[in-house]
Amino acid sequence: MIEIVGHIKRLAVGFGTMTSFGPETYGESFADVYDQWYGQITDAEATADFLANRHRSGPVLEVGVGTGRLAQPLIQRGMVVVGLDASASMLAQCPRSVHAVRADMAALPFAASSFGSALCAFNTLFNLPSAQSQQDFLNQIAHCLAPGAPLVIETITGHGLGSSNDSSLGVSRVEVDRLVLSATTVDADAQTITGQHVDITSCGIKMRPWFLRWTTPTQLDELVDQTRLQLVERYATWAQDPFEASGELAISVYERLKD
Repeated sequence: MIEIVGHIKRLAVGFGTMTSFGPETYGESFADVYDQWYGQITDAEATADFLANRHRSGPVLEVGVGTGRLAQPLIQRGMVVVGLDASASMLAQCPRSVHAVRADMAALPFAASSFGSALCAFNTLFNLPSAQSQQDFLNQIAHCLAPGAPLVIETITGHGLGSSNDSSLGVSRVEVDRLVLSATTVDADAQTITGQHVDITSCGIKMRPWFLRWTTPTQLDELVDQTRLQLVERYATWAQDPFEASGELAISVYERLKD
């Protein structure tokens, strides 16, 4: 065990130089455990209520639909959901009631004014590795939304991350037949977090890499200012608690400008 921990520490120090992440990396790495490990992240029912109260006519686009956990309560509210994800393994778990589309979110394959709303939950936007790729997505999603339709984005704010450059290693999960170690490296200048979950079971060791390039709410608004979108609401929670810059989470609602 000591040898394993020593190896993981060496991995953590070297994370900042990894360049092999693609649009499907996260989904392919976590699809088999995502709902088990992260099923409580983002309140699905509250998210559905929030979006349903702002939705215009037409289908909903969920970007980064994953296994369809957030899409299902939207469908239960009578909404047609188009779910986009780059990971085939994630989409394989989506219910058939979701109209699944496999594509990179930085290259949306949809016509103008196709959707009455769009959802980009739990840092999905930050899977795009640069400000430019995030800008490209925002340009394209504005094109895909009907005039007046909302884009709802859930993100961390980056508060507390902007002044640190460090690597950390910890124990994420301990089960009878599983030990999961979590290593991360924060690059404050690049606004990136590079991580690795090392999943150790009797079957062997599986590496589950992930990468985020965070954008602060102010920076996100600046990107949006270059599109046909405008900020209309921002909250700290799906229950619409007031947003504070010192908080950890932002629920931002942007609206497609009318022609």
